[in-house]
Amino acid sequence: MDNESVARIKEAWKPNKIEKPVKTELYLNVIEQVANLFSAGSFYYYILNFETLQMEYVDKRIESILGFKPAEWSLDKAFELIHPEDLNQMHRKEAAAVDFLLNRIPPEDILHYKVVYVIRIRHANGSYKTILHQSKTLSLSEDKKAQQVLGIHTDVSYLDMPIDNKISFIGDGRPSYYAISTDDDFIPKQYNYETLFTPREKEILRNIANGQTFGEIAEILNISPHTINTHKKNILRKTDCKTTTELIARCVRDGII
Repeated sequence: MDNESVARIKEAWKPNKIEKPVKTELYLNVIEQVANLFSAGSFYYYILNFETLQMEYVDKRIESILGFKPAEWSLDKAFELIHPEDLNQMHRKEAAAVDFLLNRIPPEDILHYKVVYVIRIRHANGSYKTILHQSKTLSLSEDKKAQQVLGIHTDVSYLDMPIDNKISFIGDGRPSYYAISTDDDFIPKQYNYETLFTPREKEILRNIANGQTFGEIAEILNISPHTINTHKKNILRKTDCKTTTELIARCVRDGII
């Protein structure tokens, strides 16, 4: 494990040091529902307590995705398995996340945002999986720091996503900030995907993400394949994507679908 990279990540978390923790309970049935809403494929989730930096719960599906049992999963284990290149840059993303949640939005909005970025994590067999990392604060301490955090890891290896230093902040009823670079000074820029796509384009995106062909989508929506193709071209133009695969990877990554 790269101890220097891990130290930089923990340094990035220091502004979130909890001075006044609150007593919390886990409502796993509710958390399971939340995790399902965030997933775009096979996933597992965990709950990390930032007061203790200990896992409070690890979903059993981690074994089918990474080959490890829930009892084996810890923060140190995660650091050990993250691709060295990604671990080396992870402090930038985590520093941006802490800055955004603690300094850029009101404390009462923290519970309404999820943080999204892409990393690679090593499977027990030695291969790497591309993981869509999403995290959402479940509870705040008395001093308004993120105390319990839900982490959802979705296996998106099939999408051939690029690994970069970008991060997104997706708001629930709040402004969202997509694919922000953490290479330079952190400046969140708001994009409104709710108004970027027409209702029909959103329908088409959801069907593409579900694996339907354009012919099948045309039949489902009762429109011609030519119309579907026109919509596809418009969507690609709006998102600056060159292929359908790139489009779906971006939409999944940015929480659009």
